[in-house]
This record gives sequence, structure tokens and C-alpha cells, in this order.
Amino acid sequence: MARYIEPTEAEIAEFAEWLKDRPAIVRELAARLDPWSLFLLKTTGQRVTIVAYGEDGTVRVEVSACVNPGLLFDRTVFGINPDDLEPCDIPDDAGPHEPILSAEGVVENIDALRVLTRPDLFEMGADGTAIRRT
Repeated sequence: MARYIEPTEAEIAEFAEWLKDRPAIVRELAARLDPWSLFLLKTTGQRVTIVAYGEDGTVRVEVSACVNPGLLFDRTVFGINPDDLEPCDIPDDAGPHEPILSAEGVVENIDALRVLTRPDLFEMGADGTAIRRT
């Protein structure tokens, strides 16, 4: 398993202090899945980092273009089953990749993205806007 970020002693101590007041399930999740390591989300094959631990036993993860080259944009995904995560190494081609589309690019191209990603739900109208299929 690779540490994506190498924490300082102070960060480790601060995290341990924060965990003391958390529910048992959060402490258990944090013991299994530390916030500085990289994990493979088995259901999608994407590399992720931990963002938050849920009291419902799930985690929130960050899916980043830095470790998933070719990703259109970074995203945070909640409700991930911790059993779907396994430790992994940083890929050889990881680095300061920029998402193919910035947040502004997504906004500017939202109609095309809707049609491209969900052609079952949207079609492109004559005026260049996405129209929901009926």
C-alpha cells in the first residue's frame, strides 16, 4: 500500500485526538482505511483517497485525475462500502494531471456532456441544448 500523502507526526497526533471523540464505527473505519493512503475501488477500478468516515459504516472518497489519468473531472463519492476498497500503489503515470475538463468546462459543456454520458435520457436539440427524451 502506498501513502499518497506522508503525514507529519503532528498530523498523526491531531488525527488520533480527533478520533477519540468519534463513534466506534468511525474509529474502526479509520483503523482500516487511513486518510493518507491510496485505495483501489474494486467496483470501478479507480484509485481513491478517503475524505470522510460515515457513522453508517460507509466512507466518502475522492476520485482524482492525479491518480486516474484520463478522468474527465475530479469528484467526491459518498456511500462507499469499505469492503469495496483495497490498498494499492501509486500508478507509474501519476502526477500533476489536470482533469480534462475543469469545473468551468463542465458548466460550459453541460448539454453536450448530458447527451454524451446519458444518450438514453437526453438528445441534442436544434439549438444546441440537451433535451430530455420522453
